[in-house]
Amino acid sequence: MTALVAAVDAMLKTVDVKVLGRHGVGSGWLTVVIEGVVSDVEAAIRIGRSEAEDHGELISADVIAGPAPGALASMPHMAGAGAAKPIGAQAIGILETRGMVPLIRGADAMIKSAPVHVAGWTSVGGALVHLVVRGDISSVQTALQTGRACADEVGEVYATLAIPSPETGIASLLPDPPVSGGREDDVGALGVLETTGYASSVGGSDAMVKAADVDLMRLVIASGGRVDALVTGALDAVQAAVEAGIDGAREAGEQNASCIVSRPSAEIMACFGGDGARNTTDRNQAMGLIETRSTVALVKAVDQMLKSADVEYEGRYKVGYFLTASIVRGDVGAVRAALDVGAVEAEKYGELVSAHLIPNPFRALEERLIH
Repeated sequence: MTALVAAVDAMLKTVDVKVLGRHGVGSGWLTVVIEGVVSDVEAAIRIGRSEAEDHGELISADVIAGPAPGALASMPHMAGAGAAKPIGAQAIGILETRGMVPLIRGADAMIKSAPVHVAGWTSVGGALVHLVVRGDISSVQTALQTGRACADEVGEVYATLAIPSPETGIASLLPDPPVSGGREDDVGALGVLETTGYASSVGGSDAMVKAADVDLMRLVIASGGRVDALVTGALDAVQAAVEAGIDGAREAGEQNASCIVSRPSAEIMACFGGDGARNTTDRNQAMGLIETRSTVALVKAVDQMLKSADVEYEGRYKVGYFLTASIVRGDVGAVRAALDVGAVEAEKYGELVSAHLIPNPFRALEERLIH
């Protein structure tokens, strides 16, 4: 997204063209479509190519003179621009990372280091996520410098970008502002546990809330198969929880990264702490999670699980990177037997990622499950 925003801003500042729409293809690939007279579009594409290569990876660029209206009508980018959004006069800064752990750590440092405010965050696929801040240009530059250094300590920074006076046309490329309802109360620490796959996230989250007095705020998808569990509490409790969560996640699947943010800013809590609605159903049953990288393998596995043991299908969740998990419930013996059968069946038809049993899921976890 950093490369795309830089390219589009440069094109709009130099040539008389209009953003027609954008589309996320997956795996972090993004497309923007512009329109205008042929000579202007050709000039804009030359400028955009150069700018994109300076800020990231350019995949392809092309000019279509006189496109057929029938071909354009069904293209997904036509709905990608959305309604016109105000861009404002303030400078913008973008921090783009691979995974949410460095993004949250960097974002908190940005807010604490300079008078900037969060304008939103989102994912673009391929485990890439980005956050936008607004403020005067010197504050934005200071925030990006500090945020990048802190993000580098815990993960991979993909790119950063500062635009002193952004063009109105790039508004459609930027994420929506944080929704109301996010957590704004003061907390001692924020812990983030990142995994690949849903099963490992649930396993790690269950271990965290069982190990220490922490509040599981939410599970959130970071794209590219990444799932992040966010917990809050006193610093020592969060540290103990994250340590236990790492072990729990690895037992169930793959654990990627983690971090602890001491005294997170209220704005960061409001930005990342929303959408954690609590579930009210109390199942009081063992949980079995089976996760694969093949739909055929998952369907065959679940079918055999339901036929072979007294378990109930509860739901599924797709996290990207070809990963989908299905969840069954029942008594411990039945769930264990179902998972054994399902694991064998899944490996016949595709890649089994995880078959994980939680005998007694913690209530705090049950309230936050997103499947």
